[in-house]
Amino acid sequence: MAGYTFVSVPKKSDAAGRPTGKKNIIILFEWPDVKTFTKDEKGVLVTAFEFQSTKKPIGVYATSSTIHAYDSLEGDADAKGYIHKVDWETPGDSLELAELRNHIANAELGAIVIDCSEKNAKIAGTPCTPLLVAKDDSQDNSEAKKNSINLASILRSGPIGRIPLNLIPSTDSEEINKYLGLPHSPSSSASLGV
Repeated sequence: MAGYTFVSVPKKSDAAGRPTGKKNIIILFEWPDVKTFTKDEKGVLVTAFEFQSTKKPIGVYATSSTIHAYDSLEGDADAKGYIHKVDWETPGDSLELAELRNHIANAELGAIVIDCSEKNAKIAGTPCTPLLVAKDDSQDNSEAKKNSINLASILRSGPIGRIPLNLIPSTDSEEINKYLGLPHSPSSSASLGV
């Protein structure tokens, strides 16, 4: 791959395989709202990320233990690539959540998941390989009231991206921005329109 030098990948720490908790907010956005998106020559690290001036991402509460941002390699020889996936559960069944679910049913999405170490964030999807809602199940019975949402890209690309925390834009919610440690924006009225 252009830009990549074949180098060793040593174990980073004795606890490298230990699960890392996730911030309980999934940052969602629609790719048509993104003005600038670039990665470095190795194809994983995001180097620029900016929204159109009137657009912002949103934050969606998720039960932390259910958040899963990952990729899967698939395809035939000479056509292998990664499918990006983001899964989570949101408790309850509010009107706002139902309206969001209805809006994103056919939208071209991206998602950012921040882990609790605040050293790493994953960004799933790209402008040309967006995430789509693969599965959306609601439950309201004697066992639970929740929504389980699964996003997946439909085309193969590189591995799920990594984005430096300082490139993650603020959402439409100052409360969520504060929790996630995102820059506070004086104009927080723009959103995905949901």
